[in-house]
Amino acid sequence: VGDPGIAKSQLLRRLVSISPRSAYVSGRGASAAGLTAAAVKEEFGGESRWVLEAGALVMADGGIAAVDEMDKMNKDDRGGLHEAMESQTISISKAGINATLQCRCALIGAANPKMGRFDDYMSLGEQIDMPPSLLSRFDLIFILTDKPNVKTDYDIGRHILGLHRKGQMLNSGEVIPEESMTPYDTATLRKYIAYAKSHVFPIGDEQTDTMILDHYVRIRGLSGKDKPITIAPRQLEALVRLSEASARVRLSDRIEIEDVKRALTIFDTCMKQVAYDSETGMFDIDRVMTSTPKKTRDNVVALLDIVRKHADELGYAAREQVVISLMTTGKSIDEAEALIEKALQTTVIMEPRRGYLKVV
Repeated sequence: VGDPGIAKSQLLRRLVSISPRSAYVSGRGASAAGLTAAAVKEEFGGESRWVLEAGALVMADGGIAAVDEMDKMNKDDRGGLHEAMESQTISISKAGINATLQCRCALIGAANPKMGRFDDYMSLGEQIDMPPSLLSRFDLIFILTDKPNVKTDYDIGRHILGLHRKGQMLNSGEVIPEESMTPYDTATLRKYIAYAKSHVFPIGDEQTDTMILDHYVRIRGLSGKDKPITIAPRQLEALVRLSEASARVRLSDRIEIEDVKRALTIFDTCMKQVAYDSETGMFDIDRVMTSTPKKTRDNVVALLDIVRKHADELGYAAREQVVISLMTTGKSIDEAEALIEKALQTTVIMEPRRGYLKVV
């Protein structure tokens, strides 16, 4: 997820071109049937029968499914991804056909923030128009931001100009110099990946399992009664998959300590981007899984208590100015007003008349 114009779509298309088996769909034109399976009528010997046609996720079984513009998908169509990402199967009940299809593929998605560009001071769930139940199913979530940097800008500029120069040379019939070609062509990479997926099945041992488990339990141990939940069991599964992938890319049948360390480094980098709460200095997985950090939930609960306790004599509503004055302990007026605005948007409180607040 990240700012527009930083080549997220190009990255997905390149991954699809390298993967031996893959499918690419754009969220703007993807339907639930297009992702899972569609029931269509076909003629068999003069008789019409209902048959299933596989969607993108089923076609990508054993490979990669790339879904671009995930935030632009229809909410109903996006619901078909939940079961696929949870159990790697798709259950179909259409036109009298009941079937379970396999979709054992890696799902790579790309999305843009709702406000156009990513805001470092807001949680991921607040900025991406996707349900937290779907976001939490991804092993890794990376935030790509478009920040000016002289060296990076020069490198990207040279790459883009080089691509245009190659196109100009091809159109004019000139021969592209050998040194400008990529070191590994697509065909070689596809063979390498196909061999790794079909011949290499890494196995861990007690030492690597203990290392993964210790890291998971240690981070979970940072949680407490009044502290946020740092990570969930889904993240433990992610660590296992990442360790296996690190060993497989080395064509190794054994998961080594170096593979676990690499997986932990990648995972921790991701968590610092999407689940780190700068106010508490801790990981808060609810920033991804529920889109509402624990600190915000606690503040909303305190707000509801104040509104209830300071309702007027009829128990109807509380004056907004009174509520703000009581909430400014440890907070600024702007923070209190922002919290009230968020509570109004999520309909936990309402404004029956101007200047008054009431619990829904």
